[in-house]
Amino acid sequence: AGTATVEVAALAPDLFRVGLFLNGRPLDYTSEAIAKMEWELTQVQSSSANGELSLCTGAARVRISLDPLRIRFEDASGRVFAEDDPERGMGFFARPKVGGREEALGPAVRLYKRHPAGERYFGCGERTGGLEKTASHQIFWNIDPPGGHNPGHNNLYTSIPFIVAMQDGKAWGLFLANTYHVEFDLAHEDVDCSWFGAAGGDLIYYVFCGPSIRSVLDRYTELTGRTPMAPLWALGYHQSRYSYMDADELRSVAHEFRRRRIPCDVLYLDIHYMDGYRVFTWDRERFPDPPQLIAELQEQGFHVVTIIDPGVKVDDRYQVYLEGREQDFFCKTADGGEYHNVVWPGLCAFPDFTSSATRAWWGSRHQAPLDDGVAGIWCDMNEPSLFVPFHSTMPDDVVHLGDGDPKLHAQIHNLYGSLMARATREALQALCPDRRPFVISRSGFAGLQRHALLWTGDNNSWWEHLWMSVPQLQNLGLSGLAWVGADIGGFFGDTNPELLTRWMELGVFQPFCRNHSALDTRRQEPWAFGEPYESIMKKMMQLRQRLIPYLYTVFEECHRTGAPILRPLFFENPDDETTYAVEDEFLLGSALLIAPITRHGDEYRHVYVPEGTWFHLWSGKQIEGPSHILAEAPLGEPPIYVRANTPIPLWPEMSHVGERPADPLTLLIFPAAGQGELTLYEDAGDGYDYQQGFYSRRRITCETSVDQIIVRLDERKGSFVPERKEVHLEIREVPAPPESVHVNGQQIVPEYDDGRRTLIVRLPE
Repeated sequence: AGTATVEVAALAPDLFRVGLFLNGRPLDYTSEAIAKMEWELTQVQSSSANGELSLCTGAARVRISLDPLRIRFEDASGRVFAEDDPERGMGFFARPKVGGREEALGPAVRLYKRHPAGERYFGCGERTGGLEKTASHQIFWNIDPPGGHNPGHNNLYTSIPFIVAMQDGKAWGLFLANTYHVEFDLAHEDVDCSWFGAAGGDLIYYVFCGPSIRSVLDRYTELTGRTPMAPLWALGYHQSRYSYMDADELRSVAHEFRRRRIPCDVLYLDIHYMDGYRVFTWDRERFPDPPQLIAELQEQGFHVVTIIDPGVKVDDRYQVYLEGREQDFFCKTADGGEYHNVVWPGLCAFPDFTSSATRAWWGSRHQAPLDDGVAGIWCDMNEPSLFVPFHSTMPDDVVHLGDGDPKLHAQIHNLYGSLMARATREALQALCPDRRPFVISRSGFAGLQRHALLWTGDNNSWWEHLWMSVPQLQNLGLSGLAWVGADIGGFFGDTNPELLTRWMELGVFQPFCRNHSALDTRRQEPWAFGEPYESIMKKMMQLRQRLIPYLYTVFEECHRTGAPILRPLFFENPDDETTYAVEDEFLLGSALLIAPITRHGDEYRHVYVPEGTWFHLWSGKQIEGPSHILAEAPLGEPPIYVRANTPIPLWPEMSHVGERPADPLTLLIFPAAGQGELTLYEDAGDGYDYQQGFYSRRRITCETSVDQIIVRLDERKGSFVPERKEVHLEIREVPAPPESVHVNGQQIVPEYDDGRRTLIVRLPE
């Protein structure tokens, strides 16, 4: 096409890649976002007729009109999607020169696609505002937003230029693989057209043909990477503050959790544990003996996570800085000097994480905290966030030398956080090869899920931010980032007892469950406001702890298939278009429906219950969906619904245990006419033996008819054998004692609680 080359490739039957390369540039698809570059050859039929080329895989077809060049896609049913706008198609355009910047970046690129009436957009990664993104303009450029950000700040800490489009129950997806400043206009300027553009570079995009939303996410996470299996302890409750100022304060917090018998598995140390905010150091006055402190906490069942920022203090007496300077590991100014700016330690230099040697050096520095007993690393300020000007980032002309292919910061800005997280994860894997790394990042790009979980940054102790987190976490899950969470209680500002309690009612169902608050704000530990709030939060945190077997099962499904852990209702109900507009409810896996209270003073709320039979967790009331209901929700009883006949695996009630309890495993079942199932996943909870088959996958079904309930536990697949002796069936809403109960053909006498309408059947493991 003139001086440009366009390549269209079928990578898989339902995945196509399109690349536009200008001015004779070589075809190059390498990207930090892409995990899978080599694909099995896909059988295609190609044809050429009447000025049109066609590639057909059987599952989908791409049609390419040559004059003018236009591309559209079809699936096996004939559905047309991702069709180029007939007037504009794709290409590039010149921009006014700004200090020669565009000479290095090249012309801007843009792709125009038709927007059919009724097509709706979701995803886009970390966003504010509502769940649906149709008729919006989205910016992908990582920033550290000012405190109190609102829907007007639509670009935040992480950029994932990926959409899921839904219409008539069918889905397709588009990922723009460009790390420059990216913008999507999703039928905002023109109701009949959407465009996807970048400030420079090649125009490379991937089309995921679906037609199911599950298949779109499966293929997208195959391309950009799946979420690694978490260590089991990381699914518990986490407590943090900016900052627990010294060893005695951290010990005191730990003591209170255990004394009050409130579950907690992880404690955090923010920047005040360091010597003058120098990374990879300890303040020996505040923390005189870190290994002893961490060992004490480990004996009590706590894991300790420490924060690490990318800014390295410019200090000729500081070994980390001296090493980085001597080995030329820091980012450069345009004239070749060491780039400096101000963050917490004062004047700092910044590692060039585009360099493999820099990543290896940075990673080796984690040996010291790991030797001290630190269990995980928290990557913060890695947009990167700078103080001059305040809430700024690196200038576009900062140079990253990389591995011999220098780039301007404008070209790799959105990658900086991901590359820091990658360096951290690779280090933890190398230094502790028998443990699963635990890495948190505030910033990143598509594919970040391979390296770290994401928390949504510095939110506020506002009801508005509590509400905003619900669609925000759902869109992150639809963008491949499933292990996510918002800080419970809010970070900036003073929370209050009602807000903290309601936030806990939501937070215990987040994939990542952490309470975190800022310096000089009210304390937010669960006992901070006394009774009745402490008891209510304790009850919710105990529920989280009991749900860990279910969470771990859903997590493994995510690891294997890319399915979100926290899901919008339409993920499981794509044919029900009412669910497309439900943004203040979500599913945890497929079996739990959560409808949190996000407004001050509310004790009732509207809930949309999708198709199927559901039971209210607290009252046992049966509801047939689809239906709109008014749900009662006093403090401590948020609307939670369990899918009928689906076994929910639960740990026994505990006070604080961070590891797997021995006995028993409870299978909670609400029976109703019909059938349901769950495939329980278990393994050792850490390490990598599961990759060699040392796991247990067990299908459990429940079939209910008028006169009987049949529960089947299939044989386990895999070589892992759980260390327990009993499994309890807890069958709720059984109106009367059963006439008989048989286990493997033998009649037994079960327990029946008439007041709770609950049948307990004890099974040997």
